[in-house]
Amino acid sequence: MDLTERLLPLLDAVHDTAAVVRARCAEYFDHQPLRLRATTLAPPGAGHDPEDLVARLGKSYGVPVRVADDEEELTAVDRLVEHLAATPGRTRPESLGADVRTGSPALFDAVRRAQRDAERRLAEEAARCAEVPPRRVGVLGGVLRYHAVGEPDPGRPAVVVLNALGMGLGPWHRLTALLSRHHRVLAWAPRGCTARERPLSLGDHVDDLTAVLNVEGVRSCHLLAWCTGPKVALEFHRRDPEAVRSMVFLNGSFRRLDRPGDPDTAYEQNLEAMCRSVVGRPTLADVMRRMLGGALAERPDFSGEPDPHRWAEQILASPADVLGEEVRRPFADGRVLVAYARQLLDFWSRDPLAYAPRVAVPVLGVSGELDRIAAPDRLERDTGRFPAARHVRLPVANHHVMHDRPDELAALLGEFFAAA
Repeated sequence: MDLTERLLPLLDAVHDTAAVVRARCAEYFDHQPLRLRATTLAPPGAGHDPEDLVARLGKSYGVPVRVADDEEELTAVDRLVEHLAATPGRTRPESLGADVRTGSPALFDAVRRAQRDAERRLAEEAARCAEVPPRRVGVLGGVLRYHAVGEPDPGRPAVVVLNALGMGLGPWHRLTALLSRHHRVLAWAPRGCTARERPLSLGDHVDDLTAVLNVEGVRSCHLLAWCTGPKVALEFHRRDPEAVRSMVFLNGSFRRLDRPGDPDTAYEQNLEAMCRSVVGRPTLADVMRRMLGGALAERPDFSGEPDPHRWAEQILASPADVLGEEVRRPFADGRVLVAYARQLLDFWSRDPLAYAPRVAVPVLGVSGELDRIAAPDRLERDTGRFPAARHVRLPVANHHVMHDRPDELAALLGEFFAAA
């Protein structure tokens, strides 16, 4: 392996980490450096000097970088670089040109061009996914609009996104763009969370899934279920096990009401209290939505002397600014919040996990270490109830990892789907 091949994963890691951080807090690197250990900057046999690399990284990516002497110094942002640097980089040596493949001074400029080109291509593909005209299928109580991206392939099952209650497709476009290179991807915003719709039950959402598969002629699929989606996936498998090739529970939740000892997040506890309040007294909805919506919109304040570890975690745990409208969608107005609360309480009253030991298909649970929405510990525990399952906890990832780290997640899912 030559010098360029050794450097590329690190350069991609710095690029991706800087992009994730700046998507939340543009001024972060005005206050904090990247702290990287010498073994990350120059692993044994790398053939370059850590201090020289620090200077080159800082100049190329516009971030202050310094060598950390102690692992305890590393913040969540620094750990993200180290994690990504340990995975295969996206930038390939052959894309850089022969004159920069041996670590010449032009290497960093060539890599930056390749990274910007890849970033632009993904943005364009994601925009095309967002602009795909919705298809329609008649369902009980109305019409379901869904999106279909990617060409059908008899040799590869479709991937069906089971979205979180109250959420649109904004967080999914980047990952959908990558998955649709190899699979047909079907996705929609779950019904029943607007003031004009009747509240839907878990069974109604399973019926919607069945209707989409029938109209698309899909006989076998991978289910990619986010947040509340795993309950829909499991109940659908109970009804029609032959239609499911595998299931992925992405930051998923099998949360149940009144289950002592559940490792709820603070957000889940507050959300349950809010749901009970607005369902019992709908007139409180406008007040409650402003309270919770405001908490979701909070951003770090760098006044005073910030604790580097606390600020880094807070930044990476929060959603990207561009997702702000999506995140606040269930709190758009009082009537929407009441409809959302009724659905959540219904979902939390259902417990399909008793069926889990009978599921023979492969199951993958994926949790973000910094998910403050759905408890990672509960998903790890509940994934263990499936016979053919494993759980992966992604370092310093949050609830919206499909938007923040689509390449890493697409690689993980691609391997899982291929094996399944």
